Amino acid sequence: MVVLSDVTRWNPGVLNDIATLVRQREQVLIHSGDDFAKVIPVEGWSGPAADNAISAHRGFIAGIGRLAAGASAVGQALAQASDAIAPVQQAILNAEELARKYGYQVTDTGAVLDTFWGQAPPDLHPDDRARARQQVVDDLAQALRTAEDIDNDLTAILQRAGRGEFGTGNDTTVTAAAAITDPGLTPLAPPPDGAPSQNAAWWATLSKTEQDGLLRDHPDWLGNFDGLPGAVRSQANLARLPAERALLEQQRAAAQAWVDKARFIPDASGQTVVAALAQLEAVDAKLRSLDAIEQTMTRPGDRQLLLLDMSHTRAEAAIAVGNVDTAQNVAVFTPGFTTTVDGSLSKYDQNMKDLRTMAEDINKRHGGGQTAAVTWIGYQAPQWDGVLDPSQSVAGPEAAKAGGEDLAKFYNGLGAGHESSGTPLHLTALGHSYGSSTTGFALGHGTPVDDAVLFGSPGQGAEHLGVPEGHLFQERNSGDDLVPNLHGTLGPSPYSSPEYHQLSTGASITELGPMNATEGHSGYLDHKSTSLYNLAAVAAGHPDMAQYKITAIAEGQR
Repeated sequence: MVVLSDVTRWNPGVLNDIATLVRQREQVLIHSGDDFAKVIPVEGWSGPAADNAISAHRGFIAGIGRLAAGASAVGQALAQASDAIAPVQQAILNAEELARKYGYQVTDTGAVLDTFWGQAPPDLHPDDRARARQQVVDDLAQALRTAEDIDNDLTAILQRAGRGEFGTGNDTTVTAAAAITDPGLTPLAPPPDGAPSQNAAWWATLSKTEQDGLLRDHPDWLGNFDGLPGAVRSQANLARLPAERALLEQQRAAAQAWVDKARFIPDASGQTVVAALAQLEAVDAKLRSLDAIEQTMTRPGDRQLLLLDMSHTRAEAAIAVGNVDTAQNVAVFTPGFTTTVDGSLSKYDQNMKDLRTMAEDINKRHGGGQTAAVTWIGYQAPQWDGVLDPSQSVAGPEAAKAGGEDLAKFYNGLGAGHESSGTPLHLTALGHSYGSSTTGFALGHGTPVDDAVLFGSPGQGAEHLGVPEGHLFQERNSGDDLVPNLHGTLGPSPYSSPEYHQLSTGASITELGPMNATEGHSGYLDHKSTSLYNLAAVAAGHPDMAQYKITAIAEGQR
């Protein structure tokens, strides 16, 4: 079993030098062996002695072939190990640096000690320190897990080569024997049921060759893996689209066949045909969802497909406008009742594009880095046909709770990715209607969210939201009568809580120009509206530039 101090002393350069030497010796075996292979048969020599010589010669050549095959396997494995060790050691260095940043120290045994002895400076928030410590622990654990896998794989190949198990012994030339197809070291599989911080740590320990191989061979492993870089997730999910469409086309053919058959099944109630048609429509909706995803991804501008899931009753997806890996400000918008990928994604993506444009304009004036805005339809939002189903009703919390768990993982994945890369992150949660309750339940878990805005909200979901004090905001349009003013089944109302800053949705004059008022339950994201401008200001890290119903908060970037 490898330990941290061992891994930090591993020398990939020496392994690479040995790999080069082994390959040189392999070439000697190949050339000498193929030359020797030509010695026999000798023209004109026959009889028992010649037969014995031929048999011995074949055995000798087979032995040289196995040696060459073993040398080829060992040389390849040593080079792979050399490549694989470097990112593991870098992951350890990054973990040690992250530990120091938050007042911890990593020992030679991998223990993480608190150098502040529980008395951290006030500028280091306890929740941030706790997340950082967990990230360090996960980074070190995954580094050792990958190092153990490298050590085991290399040991196995060296042992097999020592036993002469490479090569068949039946190749006609030593060159053919050395041309083995053994994969050598194989990349470590993701951590089973890994948390986002574990997933991020696992990915960081893989070499570029291993990462490229997984993207090529296992995009299904990577596309929905919270904690991986957005660019990786998007590339993997885009690669999955053709297979997902092909599978849905097969399902549609089967559903259509069932509809055709159901029409001739005696059923006075007609429910057999109704059920068959519902199944066909569900598949058609998923196909329309793929159309919406592909059309959205081809729009002008930088986009990332961060979630693609066809395994539920309705499709789930998340698309970012901008690059969530490099943006300092990331906003995640969760919509609510009646939201579907096929019916809602295109509109909300345009809304997020508008929000990002405003945020970028604000930051051009005041600084604060780039912004990315995500439309997250990663849960089964309630629909009209589920109103009477307690597990899916818009009047109950069950769908919001389930969605909140996945949304919290998504938030934490963004945070883990930024921690892993060392890129600063200001993360804003945006939730509308039932999506605000889903957002609230997500914030009831530990997340790296810095600011949250709930608008058109029937309730904040969780009793207490894990957002820094003074960083909760709410909006309510004139005429939005779908939101209650009292504690209900979807949690406390943000409109009666003093913890929230009240943002205006009336007409206003801002530094970006005049903004329009919004009314009713569905207008909060309207183009050139005060409501959308406020969301952009908070997402940009400049809530002091927003328009307030009562008093503005102190100036300064968040």
